[in-house]
Amino acid sequence: MALINIDGDPWLTDLDACERLSNDIQAQLAARNRENVLSRQYGVISGTIRVRLKQLGSELEQLNYKLGLLANSITAAESERRQRNVESLQSKLIQLQRQFNSTAPSVEREALFRMNSARSAFADDDDDPALIPSQSSYSVDDLRTQQTRILEDQNAGLDALSKVIARQKVLATRIGGEVDLHNEILDDLADTIETTATGTERENRNIARITTQDSTWGYWTVIGLLFVGIIVVGIL
Repeated sequence: MALINIDGDPWLTDLDACERLSNDIQAQLAARNRENVLSRQYGVISGTIRVRLKQLGSELEQLNYKLGLLANSITAAESERRQRNVESLQSKLIQLQRQFNSTAPSVEREALFRMNSARSAFADDDDDPALIPSQSSYSVDDLRTQQTRILEDQNAGLDALSKVIARQKVLATRIGGEVDLHNEILDDLADTIETTATGTERENRNIARITTQDSTWGYWTVIGLLFVGIIVVGIL
């Protein structure tokens, strides 16, 4: 769930910008899927998406860096919430990269098919330069370049996923440490409560004994006074 930018926090403004950029990339992917994979418009949209994917990855890195700078000015709970938002966008970036790369193999296959078809059609006319196509839609260099870009995008996605996993591991380790610390505090508190209860019980016993002793002395005093009174009366 996205955080609401109530106080005009620049970090939250940047987060909103990243979310809008990811939504725009998603819309462009949908628009690209409606185009013919060998059309010029398909290539233009693909180029735009590739640039924006790199832009989103860079902005998410900056967002994570700025969050680290804000660690001392916001609460731990707020920092965790913001970190979860960044990780959610990083996961979405990986999904967008996978969607972007998912159609690339089919493009290559279709391009290769067209190239092979063209070569087959003109296989018998190799001696006639006029019958050989001057340029195919996709040359071998274009396919190699596209394959290189696909591998780079996949590597970037794996790097982003690795960072997310590493961050989750750090958070899990931190939470585990806090749980252990809280357990130690609870153990100390239990020992303190037990010691206090034992001391309170001992003091209650002392008070009861003193109260009992005070009550007995009172009875003996009354008895002594009555005895003295009897003796005085007998003498008189």
